[in-house]
Amino acid sequence: MHIGHPSSGIPLTLALNNTATANLQWQSGQILDARVLGVQKDGTLLLQLEGQNKPLQVRSPLPLAAGQQVKLLVAVEADRVALRLLDTPAEETALQQAWRSALPRQQPLITVLQHIARLVQLPPAPPATAPAASAPATAPATTLAAGIPMPELPLPTPPLQPPPAATAVPPATANSTPATTTASPAEQLHTLAKELLSRLADPQRLTTADGLRQAISQSGLFLEARLARGDTSVLQQDFHAGLLRLLGAVKEQIAAPATATPRSGSVPVAPLNPDLLLELSQHIEGALARVKVQQLQTLSAQSSPDPAWLLELPLRHGAEQEVMRLRIQREGGNSHGHGAPGWSVRLHFDSARHGSVDSIITLLGGKVGVSFWAEQSDTAARFQQRLEELRGQLQHAGLEVEHLRSIAGRATVNDEPAPSGLLNLSV
Repeated sequence: MHIGHPSSGIPLTLALNNTATANLQWQSGQILDARVLGVQKDGTLLLQLEGQNKPLQVRSPLPLAAGQQVKLLVAVEADRVALRLLDTPAEETALQQAWRSALPRQQPLITVLQHIARLVQLPPAPPATAPAASAPATAPATTLAAGIPMPELPLPTPPLQPPPAATAVPPATANSTPATTTASPAEQLHTLAKELLSRLADPQRLTTADGLRQAISQSGLFLEARLARGDTSVLQQDFHAGLLRLLGAVKEQIAAPATATPRSGSVPVAPLNPDLLLELSQHIEGALARVKVQQLQTLSAQSSPDPAWLLELPLRHGAEQEVMRLRIQREGGNSHGHGAPGWSVRLHFDSARHGSVDSIITLLGGKVGVSFWAEQSDTAARFQQRLEELRGQLQHAGLEVEHLRSIAGRATVNDEPAPSGLLNLSV
């Protein structure tokens, strides 16, 4: 028996013998509903036909996925029964596949930051007996996963700060023996975790244009796009690249948990429990999926008449970590009653002290408007008390203020558009 595609003529071969074919009792011209149950290890598909208790095994070069519904036309021929596919399910695009892969795996960035902070605060290992001196080791390079190229923000990219200069190592004497010890996987993991947290944006820096520009460029949203242009300097400061390096170190310690002789002058770090390492790797992968979702959201928003950039900025506030969600969108002038296009920026963050806070800043037709929403009423009152001060600062900067307001409650604007065409599977 064969299933033939009416346009391409590509057959799907079913594992049925003549006796099984005769027992199906199909009639020519009959239309059957079927559902793909899944794919077996040998590549065969399981196809469940309506009214049949036992699924059919199918070998097919066509892209059929588990859960897809199809309609089949029965054609009784002289020596066989043929089925032809009436409605071929559209093959998923690369963008849809990326959405389907990243959405269920994503985790909030604050979750992984809190786990990394706990890793840094773990107590050191018991002191070693006599560690040998050695030169500082370099963290292993991690191969970066290829991603979807992203458009750059229409802002000049500031020069990235150069990595800290390496500490000079005293020259060896003629009678000295070169040291061969290197940092253990646990030490490398601890070092990379500290570096990642230390490079998070300082909220005070975000009050300047250059500081905000730099934080956006290093948020991870533009990593692949900048690497595609040959800009390897992004690897030193980018949050996405830092997560990839840390994930590589976690997997290295999982694969080789044995400790190495600690470097001279360093505090030995105890290897993590394998269960904790596995949990940490899952959280890092979830954070990487979250960054990928932001890239996909931004990529999808580029096809809109008013393109937008959506990202989350991880921040360090003293010993604490916070995440600020940021949406930058170009606003078309005609749709808003202004003769010239403008911009809108939405900020969102959750604070243990002040609760959920949203702010929308618009610049349209040369006029600026600022609205605050605060989940806690006392936080909204504090914003209200400072509005006139904000008005004076905006006017001093040469801007015409259209409105300033503070509202108690949560903003309802949706800044995370859901992809279409993904929830089409039967359960």
